[in-house]
Amino acid sequence: MQSVVIVGAGGFGREVLEIFKDQNKISEMWDILGFIDENKELWGKLINGYPVLGGLDWLTKPSNKINSCVCAINTSDIRKEVIRKLDKIGVNYINAIHPSVVMSDSVKFGYDVVICAGSILTTNIEIGNHVHINLNCTVGHDAVISSYCTLSPGVSINGHNKLGEVVYVGTGAVFVQNVSVGDLTTIGAGAVVIENIPEKVCAVGVPAKVVKEKVIIDHS
Repeated sequence: MQSVVIVGAGGFGREVLEIFKDQNKISEMWDILGFIDENKELWGKLINGYPVLGGLDWLTKPSNKINSCVCAINTSDIRKEVIRKLDKIGVNYINAIHPSVVMSDSVKFGYDVVICAGSILTTNIEIGNHVHINLNCTVGHDAVISSYCTLSPGVSINGHNKLGEVVYVGTGAVFVQNVSVGDLTTIGAGAVVIENIPEKVCAVGVPAKVVKEKVIIDHS
């Protein structure tokens, strides 16, 4: 068995916990040690039967012989900031893919990828690092989902769609074929994307239209 900790003890962290538990029902793969969270008020508490071990510094202690984790912070830009800290620590990222996920062997994905129950990925799809694909999403042929993207539940990505880095897609959004979304853009819940959306904006509605530009803060 491989030891693992879940970074982020919020709602999505609990959902990722269930992915590991469901995998263990099929084959005892994971020794789930618990959660890591920077909220000190959670330290030492049990969440769904698993302890909050401490903050990110817990991963640096030599006595804790564990360096495998998955980042379960669902907001794309916040997740990227936490990943910068984890990279400095030097952790080993693993993927959390629910046993019910349907995908072809031509799907290529990076590390620290979370794919939740009921999602379907067809063929010749590219998924970057630190990507979250929530419950019951569909991803069509030749789609590209770049690093740090988040697909909320029920999103439908179509053939030849391309999402840039740090894109957040709200619940139930739908894309037609052959459209792209620029880096750091947010697509609102229920939007229908029928044309390319530029970077660093928020787009909502049916059809999706840009409603405002996003203010991007560089924490580097």
